[in-house]
Amino acid sequence: MLSPTVIVGLHGVFTPFPWFDRVVERDDEDAEDSEGSVEEDVLGSVVDRAGAYGWQTVSSWLTEDGKTTAAHEPTAWAHEEVGGDWTQDGNIHQLGWLQAGILTDSPRPGLPLRPIALVLTEALTRVGAMTFTGVHAVLPLAAVERNTAFHQAELAPWFGLADPDARHEVVVTVSCRNGTDGHSGTGTGDAEAVCEAVREMARETLDFSVSADSPDSGNQGARPGLDLDLDGGVHTVGMREVLRWDCRTREWSPDIAVWLVEMVVEGLRRLGRSMPMAVTASLATPVSSRYGA
Repeated sequence: MLSPTVIVGLHGVFTPFPWFDRVVERDDEDAEDSEGSVEEDVLGSVVDRAGAYGWQTVSSWLTEDGKTTAAHEPTAWAHEEVGGDWTQDGNIHQLGWLQAGILTDSPRPGLPLRPIALVLTEALTRVGAMTFTGVHAVLPLAAVERNTAFHQAELAPWFGLADPDARHEVVVTVSCRNGTDGHSGTGTGDAEAVCEAVREMARETLDFSVSADSPDSGNQGARPGLDLDLDGGVHTVGMREVLRWDCRTREWSPDIAVWLVEMVVEGLRRLGRSMPMAVTASLATPVSSRYGA
């Protein structure tokens, strides 16, 4: 059964390989018969890439003599749209995003953030060099019912296999709309409670603390991290940042960024939060550009 939409986006700077234009045909974007951008064409390969891992994400049928002999429905997520911005100006852009319907009866615990981020990363790095700066995920928390704390804690030894002297400063945020009562979808003490939950799951593989630049700190200036244009996305319009944490990790990759998002989601699930939310994990280096969700 399909539930609301999930969106995962990877941000950074992307440079196509020198051979890219010899292999990938660029359509004239002004042509009347142009069906999509080169980004959409390349990133559309994530459907086949997901299938290679055994993740069925589209409906398909096998026919013989005009009769359907087999039908396959999505088992991981239901692919809806994909896109990205590869503008070559040296600035940070949303390089790839995928929108999908999630399956409430999926055998996999939690939301499919990690496999979606994986196939997006593979599609991008297949055709170019990516400097990854952050991930954002728009999530229907009402669909998050299963406890994934054990699965998140299982990953701690994996991320512990990294240079203990390396340090990457990361910012994690949560944004949501106000509820029908006019109050935020989060409650007093949520930042501290989620912080404790993440520390418990991470098992000392990273440092995680409530940010001094949290939304209720009174700091109205530019804050570090991904400056997501919430009002620029259909699924995030009206959302505002409500929670913020500072994090220090031994590595920086889409893999650990997704882990941070997943642990924060698990912490919010424990608190019974069910509003749709946008969660980001990004390098703390301030950026001036804004990116649609």
